[in-house]
Amino acid sequence: MLAGHKAKFERMVSGGKEFNKLLREMGAEPYRFVEDPKDARRWWIYITLPEHVRETFDLHLEVLCLSAAYERVEPRTLDIIADRLRKGEARLDPDFAILLTPDGGAENLVRRRRGQLPILTVDANALIEHGAPISLRERIAQVMVTHDHYDLTKPITEPAAFYGRRAEVRQLDFALDRGQSVGIFGLRKAGKTSLLNYVEKHRAEQGKPVIRLDVSGLSAEQFQLGLLVECHKLVRAASGTAPRLTSLTRDGRPHPVASISTHWLNDLDILLDGLPGRLELFIDEIDQAWPGGRSNLDEEEARALLRCLTQLRGVIQRREAEGKDSIGIVCAGVDPAIFERPLLDGRDNLLYKFVRLSFLSPMKKDEMQEMVRSLGRRMGLRYRDPATIDFLFREFGGHPLLTRKACSAAAGTRPDDVIPWHVPLEALQETLHRRGPNTPRTEVADVLKSFADWFGDEAAMLPLLWSGDLDEQRDAREWAESEPDMAAHLMLYGITDENWAPRIHAMREHVLK
Repeated sequence: MLAGHKAKFERMVSGGKEFNKLLREMGAEPYRFVEDPKDARRWWIYITLPEHVRETFDLHLEVLCLSAAYERVEPRTLDIIADRLRKGEARLDPDFAILLTPDGGAENLVRRRRGQLPILTVDANALIEHGAPISLRERIAQVMVTHDHYDLTKPITEPAAFYGRRAEVRQLDFALDRGQSVGIFGLRKAGKTSLLNYVEKHRAEQGKPVIRLDVSGLSAEQFQLGLLVECHKLVRAASGTAPRLTSLTRDGRPHPVASISTHWLNDLDILLDGLPGRLELFIDEIDQAWPGGRSNLDEEEARALLRCLTQLRGVIQRREAEGKDSIGIVCAGVDPAIFERPLLDGRDNLLYKFVRLSFLSPMKKDEMQEMVRSLGRRMGLRYRDPATIDFLFREFGGHPLLTRKACSAAAGTRPDDVIPWHVPLEALQETLHRRGPNTPRTEVADVLKSFADWFGDEAAMLPLLWSGDLDEQRDAREWAESEPDMAAHLMLYGITDENWAPRIHAMREHVLK
């Protein structure tokens, strides 16, 4: 049976015969060929690597290969590989895959997605014309050495690249299942948007009606229109038809003469009635809607967006009182003032305590360790010495961006052609002394500055809390304990531990200089 499927693969796939020859010369064994029932251009191949390769690259499980006969590989193809690994058999390696494709540009696409699933691309046309210029083993080594998966500053969009936050995901699931709204707030680059991305995709896969909006740069009318358009798509996907609305045409486009701001609440009500359950609305950069100089929007636009969110709160409360399916909101930002402050310009803030606040402190030590070791494994790096993990957690407190920056800097000192490389403690310690842009030291300073910009009074307490003068330190800590509102975010955001000492020790130097 295996021989029959293998022969069919070689007949139907350009470069298939040459690819099998490449595996054979490497000593790898393809033991399963599966034609994808959803797309005849795709084949799934399951491969067992030879023992010496398994040991070198820590690929002890079986490797998944996708043969995709596309002239041009789109990012969606890479997502399909990642999804199959995430939902597939436990015997497959979750951190590595191979893509056989006639698209010579696929390698650049994979390189742009560093930090996510490492995929080795094999050019089918080059195999046919020239054979393999280097062995598959050497290609794996190239991918692991040249792709720095630690050096990632954009939010995570692929579940395979998302680490930790298990407790936070459970809490959000619990809240959404009960129709509660939650606000996630934390330090810059602490993983708020990545958490939002993960939960949004996770809920959508469960069949929940999900919409995602980023309010940074959106006007109130753009927010209203975006919500209606996305909700319209969900209703059409669920029922095949769409209700008659004032602000949108039947195909979901803005009506050319209707005023969105006048009719959006009534149209939203109609759309919510047509959904197969409660809508789950994910809103990023929610603090942009709070006026007062911190928003990127001008003052009037921020106030208009705040009024829009207040109207949305009214819809939610009215529908809940009527026993109808409503909206569960998950929003994220740095400053929770929009939900923490009871007054705005002397008037009641109607969004005060509208959502349950959840503060995203840096990662727990075991979650940070999982991230560091898993990403390192994708690069042929090993973090087996417990002292390296202890050092990273002490200096960067589990902050994901700062930890990754330090690991990226250390990876740059790897001796040539050493795979695997057991990262020594000294390589990490040396990164703290580097100066200049894109270094861990600079990133630590940026995170501290961001916190000080948002919470200046609390940041001003840090030189006293961390003072070398023990009397001064004691007085400051007694003050912080007696006036918890004066230092509420220091502990919640992971700047200090529960005893007011530095959680991110690398920050202390910047505070006391």
